[in-house]
Amino acid sequence: MIKSINELQPNEQKWLVKAVVSVILADASFKMPQTTCIKQLFKTFLDEEPVELLSEISALLKKGNKQKIEKIEIANPDKLIFILDILSASVFLYGKRMHLETERYFEVGKKLGLRMGMLSYRLSIEVEKERVKRKLDLINKDIRKEFKT
Repeated sequence: MIKSINELQPNEQKWLVKAVVSVILADASFKMPQTTCIKQLFKTFLDEEPVELLSEISALLKKGNKQKIEKIEIANPDKLIFILDILSASVFLYGKRMHLETERYFEVGKKLGLRMGMLSYRLSIEVEKERVKRKLDLINKDIRKEFKT
């Protein structure tokens, strides 16, 4: 199982960076927190942020959402799962699913050669993860409140 973007080939890393930025900027309105979120997203999968990837992210952010995402063939299922995990997480960058980001996720996912059913299923799992995360936050707040009284 792949746990770091460093385990991808350089061309796969660049494709993934471009794809994630494309999904995040799908609504065409760049907000400064997106830069922080993108860095955090990649830091999760990196021990440290390589200068090349940060430069690539910066260049893409300046361009906006005008870049074209090319098809890429990923033969290794572990790599494909890793890439899909990052892409689906990028749809929920702000803790909720946004319409345009979701559409872009499907467009990008097709460039990986994945069918709509698989992409939908993976996104539904991400929805469930977000729902559970919100519930856990509520339970944690309730527990903290109980112990303060």
